[in-house]
Amino acid sequence: MVLLGLLSVAAFSCKESVAPFVFEARIVDGQNGNPAAGTDATALRIGIQEGELPAQEYEYPITDGDFEALLEFGAFTRPTRVRVEISGETTELLSASPAFVPTASAGLLRVVTAAPSSCERVTFDLLEAPRAFFAMVRSGTFALIAGGTGPSDEQIEFFDLLEWESRLFMEDLSVSDLGETRAASIDEAEILVLPSNAEPFIFNMLDSSRRIAPVDLHSGAGPRSALVSVAGVGAMVIGGELGGEAQSEVSLVAPGGAVTFLQLSKPRSGPAATALGADVLVVGGDAEGDAELLLDGSSTGQPVAGVMDGVREGGLLVGDGESRALLLGGTDAEDTVRQDSLRFDACPSACASGVGPDWTTARLAVLQPADSTLLVGGESSSVVEEVRWNDGDVGIEPLLQMEFPRAGAGGLVLESGAFIVAGGDDGVSIRDDFEFCVPAALQPL
Repeated sequence: MVLLGLLSVAAFSCKESVAPFVFEARIVDGQNGNPAAGTDATALRIGIQEGELPAQEYEYPITDGDFEALLEFGAFTRPTRVRVEISGETTELLSASPAFVPTASAGLLRVVTAAPSSCERVTFDLLEAPRAFFAMVRSGTFALIAGGTGPSDEQIEFFDLLEWESRLFMEDLSVSDLGETRAASIDEAEILVLPSNAEPFIFNMLDSSRRIAPVDLHSGAGPRSALVSVAGVGAMVIGGELGGEAQSEVSLVAPGGAVTFLQLSKPRSGPAATALGADVLVVGGDAEGDAELLLDGSSTGQPVAGVMDGVREGGLLVGDGESRALLLGGTDAEDTVRQDSLRFDACPSACASGVGPDWTTARLAVLQPADSTLLVGGESSSVVEEVRWNDGDVGIEPLLQMEFPRAGAGGLVLESGAFIVAGGDDGVSIRDDFEFCVPAALQPL
């Protein structure tokens, strides 16, 4: 069972035979204080989903920001998700944890609250160095953070999603200046890191004895390549540039570091790509702005007929993970930001393109977090939008505003739909803080 007190939860398992284990949870605001203090909050609701057990919801009164409760967990050995709601006549605060197994944790969970359709700036934890245009990739209840900072700063750190704390790795990683950096998951443990100022490498989040392993990719793989994670397959580096010439090779990095070389139908420098299941849609990177599919099990890209998008440098390709995608943003041959978009439907079997909605707030340096359809921040922008498909329609809809503009930020999305944004350039300086953001409603347990 779980004993809840002011901002703290002590948890004990009653239904399964496990070793004695105490789990503490803290519900906090962005300053690590009591989010109910000074509000008219009267109720705390906590929802818990443990593995395949039915979701449970409990409600407790709040008096002057304080509460007392007794809550029973079924077990500590199942994947667990937690939702929190604090409410009153004029108060509504939400939060959610990442999915986690309590016995695999250090016994502490901290959840930050925010009002619906808003972000809460977090000041009790900061990045180890200010960062912009850096990699932030989730691995279980942790996230690797790499690059995007000065040569004399810490190049690599990690973020603990359960405890809301940024930390350096215990090992001496001896990493030189990475510069602007991108990364993609190979599997839950391994992450492919693609820096602009250093050779690519594989980072292992679970095995401290082999944290960093070099990897040999195709010639020209680097800043001008598309980088995408393909669930259950690995990470794919697509095209690139060598000596000013576009490249047509593709490197598929599988778990364990094995590299398979594939071939595009034509050379591409600066293409956009997204995974649709085990297949990958690739667009642009050439003057014509055409497209092709890298089909699962095929060694050569298959052109998509009828696509002529023209130059779209730095465009984003947002996919639904299954069969649809929207290409938007980027700059044309005159270096003008493009507000038009191009939609793709029925991929891969009958993949076809068509005119998409105008992106009236089009901007550069937007974060598009992994496994999401969010468009976060950008140059001089604190706006967060979402690409949404509704039956046969696709739209770009406003979601919320962050507290600060953030270009080249890092971030990740939780299972609940809440998301975390870190760092970025606010137009004045490079930031080292976080924001915890909540949409209008969280996904149900």
